[in-house]
Amino acid sequence: MASERPAIIGAAEHAPAMRLDRGFVELHAQAGAQALADAGVAPDEVEGLLVASPMTDEGPIFLSEDVMDYLGLTSLRLEATMNLGGASHLAMARHAWQIIGAGEAETVLCVSCGKFPPIRDVGRQLMGAVCHRDFELPYAPSVPALYGLIAQRWMHETGATKADLAEVPVAQDAWAKRHPTALGWSMPSIGTDEVLSSRPIAGPFSLLDCSIPCEGGGAIVLASADRARRGPHRPVHLLSFGEGHTHGFLSSMREPGRTGAARSGPLALERAERSLGDVDVLQLYDAFSATPLMTLEEMGFAAPGRAADLYREGRTGPGGDLPVNTNGGLIRFGHSGTSSGFTGILEAYWQLAGRAHGAQVPSADCALVHAYGSMLCSHVTVVLEGA
Repeated sequence: MASERPAIIGAAEHAPAMRLDRGFVELHAQAGAQALADAGVAPDEVEGLLVASPMTDEGPIFLSEDVMDYLGLTSLRLEATMNLGGASHLAMARHAWQIIGAGEAETVLCVSCGKFPPIRDVGRQLMGAVCHRDFELPYAPSVPALYGLIAQRWMHETGATKADLAEVPVAQDAWAKRHPTALGWSMPSIGTDEVLSSRPIAGPFSLLDCSIPCEGGGAIVLASADRARRGPHRPVHLLSFGEGHTHGFLSSMREPGRTGAARSGPLALERAERSLGDVDVLQLYDAFSATPLMTLEEMGFAAPGRAADLYREGRTGPGGDLPVNTNGGLIRFGHSGTSSGFTGILEAYWQLAGRAHGAQVPSADCALVHAYGSMLCSHVTVVLEGA
């Protein structure tokens, strides 16, 4: 039964901003404290703490130890700083889910906050983390250029066009306009013409095809099913996870345009004993406009080359039957560096708990969240259900 699985029982989120006047560790401590208060969990009840590793030198290497002391967590049986890039946060949730399911802890706090550093300052450091040191880094590529190579190969195989890509930011802008804390909420509305005519970044991407670098993050509290029943909010149970890891760097990607999402998504649904038609809400990692389209096709929500039709027909937008990235996603909500992957699972929790800050999807009970790390390398999918 879904109601017997470990559940998210509370959360907190920093509204994304171009600059938050708080330090890296302080952001984590505030988010953690607010999430515990939201869940009605005292610090001495917390038996596990998981945080995501800083993307560059924005924070301490042993971040979990700083957060542990800051929050006064003295009853921990599990503590770790994890790094799987943008997939870190779903991997953290899976680790917590397994520990709770095994009976080794009753409550686990997961926290991640990010300060997207100016590329001009840390570009070489960042590329050194995501590029192969011998075969890629010497050519001095950029992140958009590498994603652009993958997208162009996928477009070549499927026949997708730049106009197809533009449908993604347009639909997500419509969600952001309903979400008062999204960065896109106060920005001018965009249509496909605005996306296609925006400043070129790296083929095939223009400026509005790309996520918005910012600062933000949040925290969630996971608990056993028994503890969840004593919480103040509707529990959101984590039914299952799937992972798909196919390559470490772009130059070792055997089939450019084909990723581990094709494995992680179907596996998560199979383990949850749910089908594509059971999913009420999707939250998909979207550093660039091409990736939600690729993910929808690889998971089976659309035939190859047809995912843009879902956007063009309004099915992924407000009022559609397949809502995708209901806070605007990284492209219009904001891409808060290290915590980018946290955005999806937080928004899924708000929706399934009936606590969405923006447009609440009516009767949303089942959500699928997907994220990946680095150059579409490490894919993790989770299926959640409110009960």
